[in-house]
Amino acid sequence: MPENLRALRHKKRIVGEIRQITRAMKLVSAAKLKRALSARDRAMFYYSQVAEATALTMAHSSPGLRDPLIDGRSVERIGLIAVAGDKGLCGGFNASVIGRAIEFARQQDVPVDVLTVGGRAAEMARRAMLHVRREYPAMVDKLQGRDAVAMAAQTLAMYEAGDVDAVYVCYPRFVSRMVNEPTIERLLPVEPPKSEAATGDGLYLFEPEPDELLTRLLPMYVKAQVRQFMLEAAASEHSARLMAMSAATDSAEDILEELTRFINRARQAQITSDLLDVVGGADALGQ
Repeated sequence: MPENLRALRHKKRIVGEIRQITRAMKLVSAAKLKRALSARDRAMFYYSQVAEATALTMAHSSPGLRDPLIDGRSVERIGLIAVAGDKGLCGGFNASVIGRAIEFARQQDVPVDVLTVGGRAAEMARRAMLHVRREYPAMVDKLQGRDAVAMAAQTLAMYEAGDVDAVYVCYPRFVSRMVNEPTIERLLPVEPPKSEAATGDGLYLFEPEPDELLTRLLPMYVKAQVRQFMLEAAASEHSARLMAMSAATDSAEDILEELTRFINRARQAQITSDLLDVVGGADALGQ
């Protein structure tokens, strides 16, 4: 067998194996995306109810209410939670999130402490010379929310202790299966959530009183926010990996078609060469 034909068949076998791997990863990502979207939709109802209750309670609380989670203070240090993917093989997903975090950090006039979430986030943030204060590795319980709630509790403790004066979150907001947008949102101090019920003229009864109820609701609202950010990031990561593996599978199939054409041409050229040798030998014997 000619060397070039042997090399082409070897390359075709390797590309075929790569196609099988990318196709399997595509199917796995599609299943994980469906599960992540289902979890996000379920959590969205809880988040909307907590946000509406918080907005309603804030609207009816005392005008002079002082709470460390809603009272702004002089910002001398900012905390930034950068939520990226747990793994690679998802195109430019991780780079886009960390790039948005880098852009935000460089726009600030005060030091920024970065808290990274995801296996690749800390490495990329350190490479960009950001001050990584804490790392949260791959969140294995991201869809259930227990890891997110624990991280939110630690962030609340850090803010109440005065280690940071404001906390922002950089996360990939899920827009569609093909689009996700790296977004910056302020987590602390708490911004009053929007609610139509809070601006209405309805008559509400509160038990306990609005001031005490708000003190209990604010940590719940922050934890619900963090959990929602994590679910958005999970859905965005799986959709990005689905698109990347789909593109890789299509590219592998195109390469296989091209290699098949090259192999057919090489084999036809080899057959033609062998026939010419036979005909030439026959003519030589006849002469």
